Amino acid sequence: MGSPLFLITGFGSFERVSLNPSGALARALDGDPGVVGVELPVSFRGSADAFDRALASLAPDRPACLLSLGVHPGSGFKLERRAGAVLATGRTDNDGETGEVVSGAMGGGGEDLATDLDLPVLAAELGELGLGRVEVSEDAGGFVCERIYRHAVVRAGELGCAALFLHVPPLESVPLESQVILARALLESLRGPLG
Repeated sequence: MGSPLFLITGFGSFERVSLNPSGALARALDGDPGVVGVELPVSFRGSADAFDRALASLAPDRPACLLSLGVHPGSGFKLERRAGAVLATGRTDNDGETGEVVSGAMGGGGEDLATDLDLPVLAAELGELGLGRVEVSEDAGGFVCERIYRHAVVRAGELGCAALFLHVPPLESVPLESQVILARALLESLRGPLG
């Protein structure tokens, strides 16, 4: 049996983030064994369309895990447990739109959705690397990150695979080389249960 297939998505630049580490990570991991990495636009509408195109490009193969990445302003890493049903409506994406443009069309009904993965165990394993604090979070932020995490959880349910969202810190807090090490360790931790 071959290595599990991971679709990893990150985001491009937005607001004051000229180099988004999540997109840089997805690009850096693309081409690793069993990994396809794609950068998505910071767009409530466009991110899901780009995600679905990336997912379709894997056919006829089916991923074992949809790993989405995003940046947050903190200094550590956050494994997101849930994908909320409500997006923040005051913050605009790169298209100048708010979460209202996809309100009611995100799938999964009106309830919060959550990953089935054992996040406390993953957080403990990744924390042992000493590359930064790793915690489990219940709040994916309500912006495009939350939108794409919910979309990934819905698609994972359709495909019978896992979904996970990892918020990474800015490059000023943890350099890209260290973030790549942590992301590869996360993939390695997931390969066993998903393989």
